[in-house]
Amino acid sequence: MALQAHIGAGWTIRPHSRADREAIAYVHHACLSDFPWLLTARHDPDALEYALRYTTAMVAEEPSAGVIGFIILNTENAFVSHLFVLPDWRLCGVGSGLLDVARVLTTKPLRQELDARNHQGRSALSAMGWTEIMAPPGTPNWQVRLVAP
Repeated sequence: MALQAHIGAGWTIRPHSRADREAIAYVHHACLSDFPWLLTARHDPDALEYALRYTTAMVAEEPSAGVIGFIILNTENAFVSHLFVLPDWRLCGVGSGLLDVARVLTTKPLRQELDARNHQGRSALSAMGWTEIMAPPGTPNWQVRLVAP
């Protein structure tokens, strides 16, 4: 069941299923090339599997391309742990569509932490009205915390 659709671009957003795990891993890996620092010590592929298993995940899918993006959300605290969209599908509303669906799934303002070097992600969230806030004590200095409007 589609939770959101973009008729013009042809994609829909729906809850993920176990059958999507390989496609989600592909999107995740394909997007990591934009973040070479994540391919080193801090990248943990088990974290993706853990997040898929114990939190809420949605996928954006286009009929001919398959899974083109995904979001993983802890609905209890409104924390977005993963938001990835394939490069060819960026600027098509996929990321904002995934965030719109996430907003419906929680009653609190969405929060996300990004690597401070993720200028593209920070710019995209800023353009959607997100603001950077002070991270709690103990947050690594290479991360910034953002909150949705």
